[in-house]
Amino acid sequence: MQRRAHTPYRTCVVCRTKRPKKDLVRLVLNGHRLVIPDLRQRLSGRGAYVCPTCLDGVSTCKGLSRAFRGRLQGLSPSLLRQTLHLHTELTGCKNTEDPSLCVHKTTTRPRPASGDTAVEDF
Repeated sequence: MQRRAHTPYRTCVVCRTKRPKKDLVRLVLNGHRLVIPDLRQRLSGRGAYVCPTCLDGVSTCKGLSRAFRGRLQGLSPSLLRQTLHLHTELTGCKNTEDPSLCVHKTTTRPRPASGDTAVEDF
């Protein structure tokens, strides 16, 4: 009988959803108590996990302070660059000044099957 491999799950500190560990970004504190990304997930110390889509909300989240037990001083510039890079990669938006202006998902409403679409134009 073959054994199934164990998949470790972690909880995102921003949205509180459980996902496989490999799908999340690990954050740790450096020597100056600044939050830095641990992309290889190998740095020592206490870590917090964040979804790539939730990285832009990490600066306003209380969960990050709770995860590091109040020891953090702020976010490192490398984390902010990582946030902008992942935001651009996920949404395709090049606007780095105000990411809230980007359209994250474009959806179109389906048109009715009837022949009269003049009323349904939007």
